[in-house]
Amino acid sequence: MEKKKYFLDIAHMHPVCPLSLSHARIFVLADVWARWKRKQGFSVRFPICMHYSGSTVFKITNAVSNFLQNRELNDTDQKTLDLIFNFYKIPREHLHQFTEPISVLNYFSDVILKDLRSIQVSCDYNDYFNTTSQWYQEFVRSVFDIYTEKSFITTRNRNKSLNYPNQLFRDSAVKRLNETGFSPLTAKAMVADSLEKLNGEWSYERENSVGTEINKRIVDPQFDSEFLSIFNSIYPHLKDLDINEVDAPNIFRGFFHKINDPDGNFSPLVEELYSKILKFLPANLFLVERHLQNWVAKRIYTETILLTPQFSTGEYFFLGSITVNGKIDSASRGRGLTLSQLIQEAGPINARISLLYTFGNLWRDFEWTPSFSRDIRQKTWRFIKFYKLLRIRSVEKNFNEILTLLNNADKELENNLYSGSIRQFIHLLFDELPKVIYPLTEWQDQERNKKGKEQILNFFLNHFEILCPVLKGKLYEN
Repeated sequence: MEKKKYFLDIAHMHPVCPLSLSHARIFVLADVWARWKRKQGFSVRFPICMHYSGSTVFKITNAVSNFLQNRELNDTDQKTLDLIFNFYKIPREHLHQFTEPISVLNYFSDVILKDLRSIQVSCDYNDYFNTTSQWYQEFVRSVFDIYTEKSFITTRNRNKSLNYPNQLFRDSAVKRLNETGFSPLTAKAMVADSLEKLNGEWSYERENSVGTEINKRIVDPQFDSEFLSIFNSIYPHLKDLDINEVDAPNIFRGFFHKINDPDGNFSPLVEELYSKILKFLPANLFLVERHLQNWVAKRIYTETILLTPQFSTGEYFFLGSITVNGKIDSASRGRGLTLSQLIQEAGPINARISLLYTFGNLWRDFEWTPSFSRDIRQKTWRFIKFYKLLRIRSVEKNFNEILTLLNNADKELENNLYSGSIRQFIHLLFDELPKVIYPLTEWQDQERNKKGKEQILNFFLNHFEILCPVLKGKLYEN
């Protein structure tokens, strides 16, 4: 029997620096849900890609080139080099990789992927790509061909933009928004307000930028990141279908026509590609930071133009950010910690648990303090100590009482996962349950109820398989 699918997606990274904690926490929350859904029997799609786009990378290449060639450094160069040497801690022997834009993006992509693997984020790494992929670039051009066909492109002051003000498009987008789930519900009104304010004054064309070229101009990253979920749904199948780069534009355009005319007759490759997305689209859940509401409004417009309702994103889950002294952390500005720094400071286990513990109220920002990861380290150490003692103490006398406690806790933990209340999930596992279970155990030379003991120990191991698999491995070894 084929498994039910679950497609979980996020806003993908523009790798001009290591991962900030705000971005890292989205990955770990998504990973907890992905592992939870897999445990429920779903076939989970949890894609990862890097969005190579924008002009920020040129600040890095210019500063490093000027530095290496002993040229005069301006203020921007000085600030950029300060980030590179003092915040990102890039070894000087690596600077030769920072003189070409793609090399910089490759360097930080490798850092991000290494860090995510270190904290055991279970993305679909085998299907990883970056947006220099020729398939992706042909896909972007095909999308803009569809925009042209549907008169969604307009020209203002010789610059091309999307025709957001057109009432026909706006009414359709509002209708699609009203068919979409939002958590919390207040986010819906926020996105609706952003959608109503979108105008056509923001050109999607850039001159000096990394990205997909159309008519000798580069597509602004805010205008192609919106449909990465669609490409993520088909990318794993492109190699299997043997779609070459020459045929790709016609196939991708046919693919979008097929979506809007499912009963129409198209080429075998288009039909096959369409059959594949039936297994993945729509994205069931899209995790996004709260301050990206304007981008989500644009994304809803994009899906309204390109997709029928059955393929549009099911629900947007809005999250707060990590703040430092009241300001959202930013690795590109040197504010706060990077994931690399947190792993080095706290280790992979405590880095992951620290990020997850920031999820109390998902909607609200979390103020990060210097002592926070140290407090989590203490919490983790106390739990490991409890677990080691539990392995050598007897549960025989009060086994039924302990089992009842765990059965009740299991329901509460499930509710915590469903609502994203991960801090409460951790608090129950790390603090509350050990506090009530330990007094119910006793020293005994020989444990006669070995199956009961194993059942209790496995309760914790099974939940750590979702929460922090690297800690599960540590507990299992001990």
